[in-house]
Amino acid sequence: MTDGPSSSPLRERNRQTARDVVLDAAERLLQASPSADFSMRALATEAGVGFATPFNHFGSKNAIMQALSSRVIKRMATRFREQRPQGDAVDRVLAMGRISVGVLLEKPDVSKSVVGSLGVAGPSPSAVLPQSEALWSLALGDLSTLSSDAPIALRAVLPQQLAFTFRGCVSFWIAGELTDEAMVTAFQTGALAILLGFVNPTRRAALMAQMSPLPIP
Repeated sequence: MTDGPSSSPLRERNRQTARDVVLDAAERLLQASPSADFSMRALATEAGVGFATPFNHFGSKNAIMQALSSRVIKRMATRFREQRPQGDAVDRVLAMGRISVGVLLEKPDVSKSVVGSLGVAGPSPSAVLPQSEALWSLALGDLSTLSSDAPIALRAVLPQQLAFTFRGCVSFWIAGELTDEAMVTAFQTGALAILLGFVNPTRRAALMAQMSPLPIP
């Protein structure tokens, strides 16, 4: 008996379900562990699957951490869409910063472990940067509210630079040099430094007033 036309979607749903079970278990272990870590054997036990299953679906622990990072970014995008922040591109970027920090702080130990793991070299490059760029492209929208002579270049440059800025803030947070409370302000100042040259001149003074250096804890 051969597989019918509907078998491929079914296999894909089953595959995604198995991946979600493993990722859910990984999040629980990271949350419960004092060191925010887990072994692959403990992961398989927590997920209720065979020892080989996490390897079969992800290949390595590093790949699991990358998949968890993708999950976090998707949550940020989903939350942004649900809240539908109003205003222009700058307002939306600042809102995305607040929302993204809020997602990280829901499970701070898990977030630090997941993002921190991305700095560890693996057998192949991660795909986190393009995912993060897509997040900030979502926040920027069509860029129609920014005044610029080079909108095509901006569409590529601004999401990338905002991704770098957010990742930098998160890295300093992981290292203990940035407090939970300072995360939003740190990103806001960095984002405004990037966007300031592209806003209406009449608005620059008000935005500059929102920029300030942070004390080192």
